[in-house]
Amino acid sequence: MLAIAGAAFVAASAAEAKARNCTATEVAVLGNRFHVKCAVIKDQAYTADIPYYAMNLPSRAGAAKARAMLDLLIAAKANNRKLRIWFDQADYKSVPGCLGSDCRVLTGAAMR
Repeated sequence: MLAIAGAAFVAASAAEAKARNCTATEVAVLGNRFHVKCAVIKDQAYTADIPYYAMNLPSRAGAAKARAMLDLLIAAKANNRKLRIWFDQADYKSVPGCLGSDCRVLTGAAMR
């Protein structure tokens, strides 16, 4: 588990990548994906609309990336640390269970 101050795993490179601050209220592994649920930020209304950010659990090729991201999310939740996350604003279909109404694809994260 990562518990280092300022730990980061960032893989955001798509033109559609956006970022937001996140206090993880839930980290879950479900089937072939994992997600983080972020608390609503009162002065940023869009954070109430899209609380979930998800990533596929890939086969061997991307396993190290997924494991590093999951470790970082779990460490942030366990230690009550804030995150900066990057996500693809236009993509919710590539992760099973990620709905257009409340979820986006997670592309990177940094623990603050």
